[in-house]
Amino acid sequence: MQIRRKQKIDWYAGYLLIGILLPLTRLLGVVMRRDHSIGQEPKRIIFIKLLGLGSLIVAADAIQAIRVRFPGARLILLTDKNIADGIAPFHLFDEIYPIDTENLGKTSRGVIRFLFRAWSWRGLWVIDLEVYSKLTTVLALLTLARNRVGFYLSYVPFRRFLNTHNVTWDQAVFLEDNYRYMARQLTGSALPTFVPAVRQAELEKQYIILNNTCSGLADVRKLPDGIFSAVVQWILEHTDYEVALLGMPSDRDAINLLISSKPDLQGRRERILNYAGMAEDFAAYYSFLRDKGVCLVTIDSGPLHIARKLGLPTVSVWGPTNPESYLRVEPHEKERHLYYYLRSPCSPCVHHYETLPCGGNNFCMKNIPAAAIIAKIQELLGHLAAAHPG
Repeated sequence: MQIRRKQKIDWYAGYLLIGILLPLTRLLGVVMRRDHSIGQEPKRIIFIKLLGLGSLIVAADAIQAIRVRFPGARLILLTDKNIADGIAPFHLFDEIYPIDTENLGKTSRGVIRFLFRAWSWRGLWVIDLEVYSKLTTVLALLTLARNRVGFYLSYVPFRRFLNTHNVTWDQAVFLEDNYRYMARQLTGSALPTFVPAVRQAELEKQYIILNNTCSGLADVRKLPDGIFSAVVQWILEHTDYEVALLGMPSDRDAINLLISSKPDLQGRRERILNYAGMAEDFAAYYSFLRDKGVCLVTIDSGPLHIARKLGLPTVSVWGPTNPESYLRVEPHEKERHLYYYLRSPCSPCVHHYETLPCGGNNFCMKNIPAAAIIAKIQELLGHLAAAHPG
């Protein structure tokens, strides 16, 4: 099912169900007067995240802090089956319940089966990690959990009456800060600073890994093929590294077409690995990034957050989104995570406007010179060489 169709279903079905359930919920709240304090520890906590593996990984430290605060609670994730496979190797949850969001009938049946299970659980909390969805708020309500935690912002004002605990979502701050603030509200303590994995012999790895793929939710984040292929060509001409191109199985044919359509790339085909859809599973995918990659060159997409979690150095390219909202680099990491941001006057627009100012003609990415990205790659390789002399 296409992303846009999912959004329409969420909009229309969500508001219909909210219109039906909101008066009943408020009435029951007055009549039942349930205790929604967080002093009594939960037995189970359901996390809902149906879209966005990258943002779920960004939330990992906040989720781990909640686990530490409530060690007796079983953490359960309700998510799309693709995200389920991607998050499993991080061992954040005791149980992952995947549903198929590509088919409306399968989605409905999966949600109903899950609700029947949830209704048998006592001491249940729900944390809705979706920010803009209407249906996930309804889903959290239908679990009948005593405490329902969600993010509140002007786009979803109804949550104030459907959730028992609302955490303000600030679009102006770094993404992870919102998750950390939510965890702090529930745990009563600050979260520790994330310490990335340590890698050895980075310059001896085989590939410079590149990614120009993202979800259809905001594909205006992608670089034009001409700019992307120019970066690939420079790496092949001016370094001894091979190139690995990331993507989902559905991206494989498009990547092969890009390589075959560019004579300069086709002539060096033996040094280009189309890794889209090649990994047996996400564990193998993560191992490839960690063990084979010198660094990752990517747009604003899930692989960026995965790479940072794995300790892989990055160069990221930004146009319709602002790196200050999605990429926090600690002082000791600044030379390992570089970015280029064109900073067009209308940016950031994604997640801020339903209809983008450019109408989808993402000149904020089209106007990025390949030379600017190449300069950042050179800078990063220089930093790595200085950190690993000899």
